[in-house]
Order: sequence, then C-alpha cells, then structure tokens
Amino acid sequence: MAPGVVITPIDVLTKAVLDPLPSAMIALTLGWYLWSVRRLAAKGRTWPVGRTIAFCAAELALVLGLLSGIDAFDDVSFTDHVVQHILIGMLAPIFFALSAPVTLALQASGRRVQTVILKVLHSPVGRVLSNPIVTWCLFGVSLFAYYFTSLYAYSLRNQTFHELVHLHLIVTGSLFFWPAIGVDPLPTRMSHWMRMLYMLLSMPFHTILGMALQSQTTPIAPNLSLSDLHSGGALMWVAGEATGLITTLAIFVQWLRADERAAKRSDRVNEAAAAAQLAHWRAVRDAATRAAARTAAAPR
Repeated sequence: MAPGVVITPIDVLTKAVLDPLPSAMIALTLGWYLWSVRRLAAKGRTWPVGRTIAFCAAELALVLGLLSGIDAFDDVSFTDHVVQHILIGMLAPIFFALSAPVTLALQASGRRVQTVILKVLHSPVGRVLSNPIVTWCLFGVSLFAYYFTSLYAYSLRNQTFHELVHLHLIVTGSLFFWPAIGVDPLPTRMSHWMRMLYMLLSMPFHTILGMALQSQTTPIAPNLSLSDLHSGGALMWVAGEATGLITTLAIFVQWLRADERAAKRSDRVNEAAAAAQLAHWRAVRDAATRAAARTAAAPR
C-alpha cells in the first residue's frame, strides 16, 4: 500500500475498470427496471418519473463506487475507501429505497411472479430481515466489526473477500434504509415518527465510528498512514451525520405528503356524503311536492 496517495478527478475517469461481475449486475438491474416501467406503460399505467430517476441515481452511485477509479484506489487510500463506502453503502441504498423496485415488480409482473414475491416478503426470513431492530443492529454492528477487527486488513489481501465486503455494504445499507424511507410493501411497517426516531438513533453509528478512527494512534492495516486514516474517519463522521439529517428530513416530507393525501381522501368522502345527503333531501322534497299536487288536484 502506498500511503499519502492523492486521487484526482482525472484518476476517477482514467483509472476506471469494467469489472465483469458488477458491470453485468448493474446493466441487468437497470435494464430490468426500465423494461418493467415500459411494460407497465403498455398496460396503460403510469409510473412516477421520480422513482425512475432515483433508481438511475442509485445505479450511478454503484458505477462510481465499483467501476471508476475510486474502486481502483480503495485499497491504497483509506479516504478513498470511505468515499466508496458512502457511495455503495449509503447513497445507492437510499436511492434504491426511493425507487420502489418491489412495488414495480408487483405491478409489472404476472400473477405467478407476484405470488412468489409476496411469499418471500412475508416468509419468516423476510420478516426478520425487514425488522427495524434487526436492520438497525446489522447496519451498526457490522461497521465496527469490519474496521476494528482484522477484517479490514484481510480484505486488502484477499480480493474475493474484498468483493464480498462490497456486496455486504450494498445489502446491509439497503436493508437499513428500506424500512425508513422505502415505499415498498414490507411485513413490518413503522409509523412516520418511528421512522424519524429510527434514523436519529442511527446517526451516532458513523459519528462514534468516525471519532474512533480519528483517535487511533496505530494504523488498522499495514502500511496505512495515520493521516489517511484520520482523514477517512473525519469524512465518515461528516457523511454519516449529513445522510442521517437528510434522510430524516425526507421522512418528514413523506409524512406531510401522507397527511395531505389522507386529508384529500377524507374531503372526497365528506363531499360524497354531503352530495348523497343533498340528493336524498331533494328526492324527499320532490316526492312531497308531487304528493301535495295530487292531493290538491283530487276531486272533492
């Protein structure tokens, strides 16, 4: 490892490598999403453009994190590794949650696929993996286990394990953010104020982790410079708090929109009830008028 490596934006572009496996997965998932949106449109149903943009943003974060020069340098610069961590373990999962891929799959697929998806969601494994307590613990504990054991140093020596760490960041990040800001149907659905509390309680993860990395007096891997370690820790601290605040704000906005939709539904129900009552009153009035007219016209 070469301490003190400085990575420029030019390096991010020129050092890009099309790793076959992540390239294929990104291409396949993006192709499936766009195909599903088109298939839904062919059925005469619209899909929110914002969700499609969110999915494309998630894929872009994965491209930058896994296929650009950021991935080429993540084993020689801890700060670069943290940038990659933010892209694939935080930003991409947030955008995936906002893009509602499960909902899209349910709406665009046939009955058989829909049944399989719902069975998986409501299976014991699905219930456990969507439980907020489980996702909260997985997200936080795994970070400390990775950086404060020999796992980080081992991932720099073993490429297969290194790739598994990338997969772990994507999966645990997705599991963590889905219950908080996701719009997909989940077996365990939290109220909006519980979602905000869920996110606020997660903010110390990166704060404590970043502070702990900044306070290290010995490197956590061979040939890793302390200055690089401290810079990466500071970046993780800031990014964690910023992500937590932005996500909490997004939940608050979702809460306001949900209340607005509920109010509109209530207004429509009240308007329908008022219209029905008015129609009933008019019918009674007209019937009384006709009866009075018949009585007046009857021979005496």
